[in-house]
Amino acid sequence: MPRYSIAVCSYNMAETVTPSLRSMLDQVGDDFEMVVVDGGSTDGTVEKLRDLEADDDRVRVVALDPDPDRRLGADRQRSIEECEGEYVLTQLDVDDVYEPIIEDFVAIYHDLEAGVDGDFLLSGTGINMAPKSLYLEIPYRNLASSEDRDLWRRLFAADASLWLDHAQVREQIGYEKTLEDHLRRDWTGKVADAQVGIDFWSCLRWSVSHPRYYILEEERGPLGTAAKSLYDLVTYPLAYYAARDLPRFETPPGLDRRGTVERLIADHRKPLAELETEYGVEVDRDALSERGRELLCRDG
Repeated sequence: MPRYSIAVCSYNMAETVTPSLRSMLDQVGDDFEMVVVDGGSTDGTVEKLRDLEADDDRVRVVALDPDPDRRLGADRQRSIEECEGEYVLTQLDVDDVYEPIIEDFVAIYHDLEAGVDGDFLLSGTGINMAPKSLYLEIPYRNLASSEDRDLWRRLFAADASLWLDHAQVREQIGYEKTLEDHLRRDWTGKVADAQVGIDFWSCLRWSVSHPRYYILEEERGPLGTAAKSLYDLVTYPLAYYAARDLPRFETPPGLDRRGTVERLIADHRKPLAELETEYGVEVDRDALSERGRELLCRDG
């Protein structure tokens, strides 16, 4: 029985899925498994996944039929439910290749455990880790986009997340996202805001002006920022109208304002040295790889 599970979702990523998953598998040992839930790919992704599954007994593939009512959030939760490990690593994407830091991230998690009461999610950039039991208690919900923000709000409410500020540990491969891709993601994120009960008027106020942390949004410059504000003012009402017949979910009190989760992340994301001081622990840097120390131990 593996102790750790890497939970991955894929959909029409035939171009990148093999090098991406190999970059993860090649750096971890036999105490890891990888569970890949495919959401109904039609481009040959599943066949590539089956080849990988046949080649590496740590890999299990769950190929789902297409279902217009099943969203990315449901696929993410299904991938976790299929895991056999005590701990699950999530948010590792199949259009990225990863630096050899996964086992270092796991080691840091366990060193931090000594100073934290209760289960928690350790959130990095492109890699998260938590006990499977926490993901079952506070699950991903069936949202097409922003399923991670929705999860983070509920983890903040439960005081069950730590945020590690570190250097980039992944590189995107494959095609560059088009303007259409960005607009689609923005639209589905607004619809998700409506579904989880983010206050509509706070969305309009946020559209006009808000602090910019550049955590979950890109820097656009003055003209781009003005254009995006106008776009948001137009599309938020349309998105909330479009969501009127979709399933609704509850958001914890005090976290139902647009921009709150970004502010909380900015307040809580800290370099490793600051987390050590806050929780009264000491991470054994000598036990980390040289690359892990370089990328994860940003101490200033």
